[in-house]
Order: sequence, then C-alpha cells, then structure tokens
Amino acid sequence: MFGKLPPLPALRAFEAAARLGSFKAAAAELYVTPTAISHQIRSLESTLGVGLFERKTRSVELTEVGRALAPALTRGFLEIRFALENVLEHVSVINLSTTPAFATLRLVPELPRFYELEPGIRVKIDTSTQLVDLHRDRGTDLVIRYSVHPPEGLASVPLIAEQFIAMAAPALAGTDITADGTLLETRWQQPVLNDVSWSGWFEAAGLPPPEESRLVTFDEELYVLQAAIAGRGVVLASSVLAADFIARGLLQPVRDDVVLPGASYRALALPRTLDNRKIQTFLDWLKATFSGAPDPQHAESPG
Repeated sequence: MFGKLPPLPALRAFEAAARLGSFKAAAAELYVTPTAISHQIRSLESTLGVGLFERKTRSVELTEVGRALAPALTRGFLEIRFALENVLEHVSVINLSTTPAFATLRLVPELPRFYELEPGIRVKIDTSTQLVDLHRDRGTDLVIRYSVHPPEGLASVPLIAEQFIAMAAPALAGTDITADGTLLETRWQQPVLNDVSWSGWFEAAGLPPPEESRLVTFDEELYVLQAAIAGRGVVLASSVLAADFIARGLLQPVRDDVVLPGASYRALALPRTLDNRKIQTFLDWLKATFSGAPDPQHAESPG
C-alpha cells in the first residue's frame, strides 16, 4: 500500500535535524550522538538518492528537496503521536509552558478541579518568561502567554484580559501615593509591557513623574506582590494576578480611578494540536475557568 519506505530511525533523525536546524540539537532530542544523527541522515540520502542537507563548516542547511520533505514528516509524526494518545488507555500528559506568576497565582490553584473532572490527564508545567517556539519544540504542547496580538502560525485561545492598578496592604490603602511612600513595580522582560510603569501611571493621573528614589523594582511580578502584601509599599500590578489577594483582603485598590490598560493571557498551540482530544479537553476547561474566552472550537487560527 505504501511502497517501500526508508527506515523509521533515519526519517526521525532527518525530521528532528530539519526542524531544529542542527544535528547536535536533534541528537539531544532523540537521546543519541550527533554522529549517529549524521549517519542516519547519510543513510537516508543514500536510500533516496538525493541530498537533504548542505554541510557547511559550522552549520547545515536544508536543500530544496529537504525543505519539501521536512514539513510532511513533521505532520506525519504528529499524526502518529496524537492517534496513539487518543486510543491508548493510560494517563495522558500535557506539557504546558507559562509564566511563573500565572502558574503560581492562577493556574495551579485551579488544577485540582481539572483533575477531578479528568483523572486521566495530567499537566506538566514549565515556568519561564522566555518565548517557546512551538514549531521547533516538540516537548511543549501548549503555552499560555501574555500578548496583545497572537503570533502568526499558531492557534490562539484568548483566556483573560487584565488591567494594571495601584494596590496595597490594608494598612497602606489610605496612603496618598502622589505625595510620598515607596512605589513597587516590575522590571518587565517583555516589550509589550514597557508602558506599564509608575511613570505611566502618574502620567495617566495628570501628575509629574515620581522621584526615582521612591521606586523599588523587582524582576518578577510574584516578588512585587509579596512585598506589597508585607506592607513594604504600594504596587502597580495586574488585576488578573492579584485577584485572589484582593478577594482575601490581603491587598486593596488604591486610587482605582487610574487604570493602565493591559493585554490578554492566551493559550497558544499549533493548529493541528486542536484536533487532539486531551488538548481540546484542557482548552475547554481553561475557557470555562478563566471566563471571557470564546469557545476553543472557534479559536483564532492562521489562514
């Protein structure tokens, strides 16, 4: 039916090297040596009678034939993986990447409810503020990131939008922050948040910028929120991430007449993964838990 196909290990070696752009990276993903990857690809080229890579001094590049073959193999291996996951009766794992703050403050507290509903699915969380390239990284099924516009080539499920407001522990809630006191803020690593700062807040309030000596900056939103809860100052923070602290009375809005607009947290995946049962089940739950998102069946998708 399919004719004579090349050996599977050779096809896997080529697909990984083509996707990752490196024999060394492919070897790490497949738990073999770069030499083994090179031998498998040489064998595949010999079997097919065509060159798939141009070997250069310090890099490799796909030939025209290689560029044509690689996407088909990637789709094929994904199809096999998803088909096996859909038919095998065992615990399925979703590999999810998200930011430390969203994981700690919003996602993890809700996950036990998901496990009650879906005992056959577990979510393995990797926390990072760095972008994940889902086209290259086959170890990640889904990412939740903060953005204004979804990246091209990915299906996007908007989850929850946020605003940035001033808030403080109850003991400091009456502080006149326009006059004095410590101001806590995050040193953002993503350009989309560059305008979210105390300088931006004071500008929105029609006031001159605060003195630099009043500002205390941390690299993570978790840190500024914890400092605010401890009464160390007034924080400019996300309404999404601080929602539970506000609900429990640990933080209170200060001057909530001044609001800086934020963006949205989105679940992002390769369009093909939306057909996978475990991914669709988890997206349905995310949408129901973090209200304001459209049905995942109507997720934004390229094309």
